[in-house]
Amino acid sequence: MEPASLHHIGWDLLDQHLTKLLGAWPPSEDFQIVPTLRRREPMWDGSIRTLLGIFSPTAGTLISMEPLIHTAPIVDNPAPGDRDQWRPRNRRQPTQDGSPNEAFSPNTEHLQSQFDGGHQASPSDVIGHLADHLAIEEDHCFMAYFRFAFHAPNLGRPGVWVPADSSQIPEWLHPFGGKVLVAYGQDGRVVAGVGLKHHDRFARELAVVTEPEARGRGLAKALVAQAAECVLEGGMLPTYLHAPSNLASARVAEASGFIDRGWRMVGLTQAGEAQLRARSLGGAHDWGY
Repeated sequence: MEPASLHHIGWDLLDQHLTKLLGAWPPSEDFQIVPTLRRREPMWDGSIRTLLGIFSPTAGTLISMEPLIHTAPIVDNPAPGDRDQWRPRNRRQPTQDGSPNEAFSPNTEHLQSQFDGGHQASPSDVIGHLADHLAIEEDHCFMAYFRFAFHAPNLGRPGVWVPADSSQIPEWLHPFGGKVLVAYGQDGRVVAGVGLKHHDRFARELAVVTEPEARGRGLAKALVAQAAECVLEGGMLPTYLHAPSNLASARVAEASGFIDRGWRMVGLTQAGEAQLRARSLGGAHDWGY
């Protein structure tokens, strides 16, 4: 049970985190597209995500797009006779600072119109229409469970915080930078660890890996709960992503306080990003980074 006193703070941190991550939050409608210069800024690991979105069963869906995606003629526009069927309710264009303003291009209005009509889009609906609109394979889009915790249970504290660039730390923990939470085996080797993705000053996304010989002992759950507690004590919101098919990760999340509230993240895989740039935008030199 999450303490009620923490809910207000947690929801406020989530709103601020998603505003920073997506360029706007919450959506003003059931389904909203926001072209924003935020998509030209690097993520925590230096990568560029040209399209990223959040589905919420209560707030709606917001898709954050690189501005060139929605202005480029990626797919053919609907026939003139079909335009009477369009019902775009939220026309947005980026301003200099990346905040939304006026007027979509016709093809993005058509995408928006797929979700008009007063019904809540499902994550699979969003993935399907995005793939069609961007003219890319559907498996080049991804959907992940997006979880967050306002409280972390005490499952023990088996980990210690050490610098991620330490020579004794496994290579898979180095990209996180800062400090990582690790647990050692009897032979002194690191057998499990949690890295923190530093998205912004409002949230830290947790990622956990356990070596095969250390699995099945509840170590991942305890480390994730310990890391989440530390993030909360630092005045930030811990978040957790996992693929729908990763049942082991789902069990770790549930046990360590990350309730499935039905929120999902959608976006493009690395292959999708590459295909979009190559087929729709003429290559990286057109992006103006």
